[in-house]
Amino acid sequence: MQQYLAKLSRYHCWATEKLFDSVALLSEEQYRSNEGLFFGSVHGTLNHLLLVDQLWLSRINGEPYPVSDLSHEIETDAKMLEAALLNQCDLWFRTCAAMTERRLAQDIKFRNLAGEEGRINAADLLIHVFNHGTHHRGQISAVLAELGVSVPEMDYYYFVKK
Repeated sequence: MQQYLAKLSRYHCWATEKLFDSVALLSEEQYRSNEGLFFGSVHGTLNHLLLVDQLWLSRINGEPYPVSDLSHEIETDAKMLEAALLNQCDLWFRTCAAMTERRLAQDIKFRNLAGEEGRINAADLLIHVFNHGTHHRGQISAVLAELGVSVPEMDYYYFVKK
């Protein structure tokens, strides 16, 4: 499981880098316009990815993460947001690489944003994080295509094929 998750974390980073190659082709107006995504714009969705990644990492580490809204803007600058997301990808890789099979089998206890207690297996939590990234990269890809921007191949197949 640890090797599988480390590979998924590398894929997560690779796919995020590929996405940013295309996001860079957007005008500032396109990048920030409300395109009907869950978090409005491409920027809002990327910001949400960073927020949720940081939230789940804090839960893995047993640390509080002071946020009450999943759309809270962490980073207003597009380039700084990109750098923060790519740094977060590296943190996921290091987290997965350091996880033992024993730790992966343990539950992570946390409080959700409503203050309710939650619990999830550590391996399932990491799978969730990478799946969540895929979900929102797919949303952004659809917007890129609608805006006439070339959409990169980000399927896992292309990652392992390289």
